[in-house]
Amino acid sequence: MSYTVDPAIQAVFDKLLADPKIRKALAFIDRDQADKVAEQKEMVLVHGAPFKEREKRSPMYKEKLEKYGAVDCFIDKHDNAFGYVRGGARPVIVFEGHLDTVFPEETPLAITEKNGRIYCPGIGDDTAGLANVLALLRAVKHAGLEPVGTLMFGGTAGEEGEGDIRGIKGLLEDHKDIAAVVNVEPGATGNIVFGAVGSRRYEFIFRGPGGHSWSRYGLPSPIHALGRAIAKMADVEPPANPKTTYTVGTVAGGTSVNSIALEARMKLDMRSMAMESLEELEKTMLKIVDDAVAEENTFRKASGEKLTVEKKKIGDRPAGDQPEDAPIVQALWAAIAAIGKEPKLLPPSSTNANAAISRKIPGVVLRTGGDAGGEHALEEWFDPRGSEEGVKTSLLMAFALAGLKGVTEPIKLK
Repeated sequence: MSYTVDPAIQAVFDKLLADPKIRKALAFIDRDQADKVAEQKEMVLVHGAPFKEREKRSPMYKEKLEKYGAVDCFIDKHDNAFGYVRGGARPVIVFEGHLDTVFPEETPLAITEKNGRIYCPGIGDDTAGLANVLALLRAVKHAGLEPVGTLMFGGTAGEEGEGDIRGIKGLLEDHKDIAAVVNVEPGATGNIVFGAVGSRRYEFIFRGPGGHSWSRYGLPSPIHALGRAIAKMADVEPPANPKTTYTVGTVAGGTSVNSIALEARMKLDMRSMAMESLEELEKTMLKIVDDAVAEENTFRKASGEKLTVEKKKIGDRPAGDQPEDAPIVQALWAAIAAIGKEPKLLPPSSTNANAAISRKIPGVVLRTGGDAGGEHALEEWFDPRGSEEGVKTSLLMAFALAGLKGVTEPIKLK
C-alpha cells in the first residue's frame, strides 16, 4: 500500500542506522539469536497459567531482567514484572510481552521439534514476545545504548481470556508518566496493529428450585430460561459498521436427564470497534436475559416458584482507535522498512494495546518475526527462523521513541 512517513521521523531512523552503537547492537542481535531461542524454550516450560503468574513466571522474568542489566526491577500488585533502562525522566516507553498463557497449570508441557518448528503450548503466545523483550534488553546493554528518556521492559499478567488485560491496565493506572506502549506478540515482522477491538464478557447464572422431572413438573427451569435467552440472542443483528459481534461461547448446567435443573450457566462474548456500539449491544443482551427469566417465570407461575439470574461481568476490554498516520504508527512502519521488510497495516485486534489506545496513549502491536500457529491449542508451534527481525525492529523503535543520547531526540508522539 501507499504510505508516507514524515521526513522528520524518517530522519530519526536514518541517524539511528548510521550510529556505530546501534550497528553494534544490530550485529549482536544476529549473534544472540540462538541464545534467544534457547531462552524461549526454557521459559515455555515454566507454567503461565491464568491468575497464577506470581507463583512462577513473574519471579522468573524479574530475575532475568535483573540478570541482563535492568535496574529497579519489581513485581507489582498486578503480578507484572518490570525493570528500567533509565535515561531522563521523560518520555517513558514500555516494551512488554504477556506472562500468561491460556493453559491451566495441569497442562503437560513438553517441547518437540520438527522441520524447524518448536511445538509446545504457549511457545508462541506469548513466550515469543517475552523472549523478544529480553533479547532487546541484552542488545541495549551489550552496545551501551543510553536513551534520552526511559525504557521500561517487562512482562504483564492477565492478558488472556478472563484475565481481561488486568496487568497492562494496572500498569497504566499506576504509572501516569508512561508515554507509549509497544506490545510484542508473535507474528510476521511486517504486520502492524494500531487499533483496538473492545469486548464485554458476561457469565449468566440462572437458578431455580429444581426437582424431579415427573413429580415436580411445572417448576420453572433454569435451562429453559437459558434456552429462551439464547434463542432471542440468536435473532439480534449487530451493526456491520462499525463491526460488532457476539457469541454464546459456553453453556453448562443440569443434574440428570430426569431432573429439572437447579442451575444453568452461559458465557457471552461481545466485541466491537466502537464503544458506543458495544454498550448498545450490552444493553440489548442484558434485557434479553431479564426478559427470558420473566417469561419462564410467567409460563410456570402456577408452581408459585421463581427463577433468578446472576449477571457477572467477567471481561471489559475498551475499544479505541488512532489515525493510521499517528507518529507511533509511522515509526513502526519506518522501523520495519529499515530492516528490509515490507510493512503492512492490519485491522484492529484485541490485545494489551487496547489499554493504551483507549486511554489516548500511543500504542502498537509489534510482531516478533518468525512464524507461528496453533495459538491456544495444545499443538501450538513457533518457527524462530527470522525472529531476530522482531528484535531489530524493537531496537529501532525503542530509540526512535525514547531517543538516543547524543544522536536523536525522542519522536514527538502527539
